[in-house]
Amino acid sequence: MSDKLPNRLPVLFSLLIALAALILFGGVSLVGASDDHDTARQLRSEGNIVPLRELLQHPALADQRVLEAELERENGRLVYELELLDASGRVRERYFDATTGQPLD
Repeated sequence: MSDKLPNRLPVLFSLLIALAALILFGGVSLVGASDDHDTARQLRSEGNIVPLRELLQHPALADQRVLEAELERENGRLVYELELLDASGRVRERYFDATTGQPLD
């Protein structure tokens, strides 16, 4: 057995859990709110945020898998926090302005 396989199992397991969560819950949550899904849906329907489905088409996300997506308010601004898995197996976080869909670097 390769030494790399045991190191990849937690990543693969996390990916499967995140994928299931995205399918079941639509991939959006507002941390700290009791009515997460309703709030996100209202913001989206009012045109205050870019739908997550649309954001995931952004060229900056090409060749990456989304492990987790959260809608958060940071410094008074709504942002999507995405946990991404790249082609080399590295996991990292990227932030996008939820109102415009533009990356925040």
